[in-house]
Amino acid sequence: MATILDYLRENKDKNFEQLPLNDVDILCINEIGYISFGELLAGHVDLDQEIRFVDLIEHYRQHKLTINYDFMLTRERISLLEAVIETERFADLRFSHYINDISQEYEKQFAAMVFRLPEIGHVQLVFRGTDDSLVGWKEDFKLTYMREIPAHRSAIVYLKNYLSLHKGNIVVSGHSKGGNLALYAASHVSWELQSRIAHVYMFDAPGLQESELTLSGYQAIRDRVTVIRPEESIVGVMLYCDVTPQVVKASSFGINQHSVLLWQVSLTGDFLPADKPTDLSRNLEKTFKQWTDELSKQELKALFDTLFDTLMENGITSVNDITFDMESGSKLIAAASAFRSMDNQKKILLSKSAKLFFSAFVEQTRLGKFEKPNFSLLDLDNIRRKFDKGK
Repeated sequence: MATILDYLRENKDKNFEQLPLNDVDILCINEIGYISFGELLAGHVDLDQEIRFVDLIEHYRQHKLTINYDFMLTRERISLLEAVIETERFADLRFSHYINDISQEYEKQFAAMVFRLPEIGHVQLVFRGTDDSLVGWKEDFKLTYMREIPAHRSAIVYLKNYLSLHKGNIVVSGHSKGGNLALYAASHVSWELQSRIAHVYMFDAPGLQESELTLSGYQAIRDRVTVIRPEESIVGVMLYCDVTPQVVKASSFGINQHSVLLWQVSLTGDFLPADKPTDLSRNLEKTFKQWTDELSKQELKALFDTLFDTLMENGITSVNDITFDMESGSKLIAAASAFRSMDNQKKILLSKSAKLFFSAFVEQTRLGKFEKPNFSLLDLDNIRRKFDKGK
């Protein structure tokens, strides 16, 4: 079972005449966008100006041993970066216009950059998916009840600015929320700018609000959109998209398949197609839609405000904070206590949303004939007891 790392290593000596640019190459470039260049290269280079990757090799190798791996900067992504750096194929790869904007005040997480291969005239504007910030995760859930989130507005401005200042056609891509941003931004620029977008790639990305699919901007770009998901997609089946997805095989299962480094490819640059989405993925697609239809926008907002604000108010600002050391454990215990002591109205809302989600999921599965459990209240006391045992 070959992965994109195997593909890069197999074709490291092949240029684009020997093996033309393909969708797997575009995915490789897109995944590099998760590397925290701002942190790795802070103070050493101007990340707004175009930089050749080969010129970063020495700096990267000098600091390689000091890398602190976390949710974003994983060993697998560093391996991908090394594989790209070592290929003849991407020897002249360049990147520029890097921006990473996280605002707790505006509840926004937005990151984007541009990659260029001068040899073949390929320009790829990449919108990064959700990072490790809880602000970013909260913004993701806003997609369920807001037509436009703060990162959408930033994505439109970024795309407009780049296309206005540079000539030629581009590819726009993104994984997870990044794919949602790519599609939304491409749907909301002028027709003149849209005409220079050669293609939009959504890699296991949520769709749009259903009303967006009827707008002329979306309809104008729709035929240039490629949607690629793993067979057990969970994130990519959220919201609405009327473009038929390419469903690809992946190792592992469930949410782990969200990582493109587990997707299966051929060594010649094709994705290995799956027969169909798994039952879990298809059932969750229906469940998410039914769940968000049955909760009002006000309820969805209150639900996610309650969940994320409670965590952040107790010092959990990043998914990296959710570990099992003493410091993180105390934050989790404090958050559990806060959930336990919240007012009844919020407890009822949490219980209602849990009950609706479970009921909707059961209806989509063979479990529908069984009696559904009673979620009169979330068992927050039990959660607290589990944390107390860990003290």
